Amino acid sequence: MSSISENNATEKGFFWLFLSFVFKWRRLLLVNTLIAVVFTFIVMLFMPNWYKSTTTILPPEKESGLGFGASLLPSSLGSLLGGSGMSLPGLASPSDLYASIAKSRAVCMAVIEKYNLKTVFDTEFDEQAIDELMGRTSILVEPDGIITISYEDTDQNRAAAVTNSLAEELNRVNRENMASKAHAMREFVEQRLTETISDLAAAEEAYKNFQEIHFAVSLDEQVKAVIGAVAELRGQLAVSEIELGVMKKSLSPTNLTYQEQEYKIEQIKDQLSKLENGDTTQSAFLNMPMKETPQLALQLARLTRELKIQETIFELLKQQYEQAKIQELKDTPTIQVLDKAEIPKIKSRPKRVSIAIMGGMASFGFTLIFVLMLEFMRREKEKDSLVYQKMRSITQMLNEDYDWIRTIFSRKRNNGS
Repeated sequence: MSSISENNATEKGFFWLFLSFVFKWRRLLLVNTLIAVVFTFIVMLFMPNWYKSTTTILPPEKESGLGFGASLLPSSLGSLLGGSGMSLPGLASPSDLYASIAKSRAVCMAVIEKYNLKTVFDTEFDEQAIDELMGRTSILVEPDGIITISYEDTDQNRAAAVTNSLAEELNRVNRENMASKAHAMREFVEQRLTETISDLAAAEEAYKNFQEIHFAVSLDEQVKAVIGAVAELRGQLAVSEIELGVMKKSLSPTNLTYQEQEYKIEQIKDQLSKLENGDTTQSAFLNMPMKETPQLALQLARLTRELKIQETIFELLKQQYEQAKIQELKDTPTIQVLDKAEIPKIKSRPKRVSIAIMGGMASFGFTLIFVLMLEFMRREKEKDSLVYQKMRSITQMLNEDYDWIRTIFSRKRNNGS
């Protein structure tokens, strides 16, 4: 308990000692603080006013320039006409991409040249002007995707003009990039469309030749007609053979009726053979050998499939070609400005009163430290303590060094004279 009491007493003693020092030097502290406030405020009056102008841009919308056919093309091609035509990292949003474009050299140099900012910034090289422009510019992406572009300048009109130009150049660079991608896409689709037209013509020619060679106008109908004819002839053959078997029991082979029946059967068999094996003397519609029907059907199916494929590809590429031509000539804005930058009426900096107060507080702190050091030295001098003796020896060494340096300069001055 006694040690705690002693510590409390010591702390109270230090507090009252500190307070007595402050009260003793109160006039110096007050005067220095006031002088610092007034001096800082006067200096700030000579500093130019800076004005900040801000524009906001809505998050870019994801648009598809390819339509429903995009899903049938490679994703790397289908994405060329949609949105900004750029691929994004996994964690980046379209707003982040637009913010990066706004900081690009292409955008910065266009703004610098438009307003002759090299002269304004008093710089010689492009890199220096870009660094100065970016130092005065703030480009932020809000959590909701809205892009905020701010620019500070000592000229109010130029502040608003440069801010709006940053948004305009962002739109221009993005639009040119999309047009370039669309141009490349249009050339690719155009080349592929030319190849497809040739392939489609070849498929149509092969399909026509197959029909001409095999008289295959309608394979399904032709097969049904041949099967019907064969079935009818086989029925007639069966009836004729039965009749001939009956004649054999009652007529001799030399009988005229018997011979006519045999001739009839031979003619039926001859017709069946022609239908089953094919004969050029038959009707073109029925001239389809039954044994070749599966092979012909397979060939026709393949030719029909190839023709349909080429027709589908042609239709899709034709649509994409027209879309690419439209996108290449498209001149609509790629960004939507929510709030256009206006000429600022209120300065953004310097905040003269705040800076003056901070200068006064700094002066008060340094003066207080100086006063405490003086009081500490005075007390140590009165006690002639070891600390004071060491500090006095250090002061003496510093004085000797000062005298030595002054002597050296005095000799040089005398020698020179």
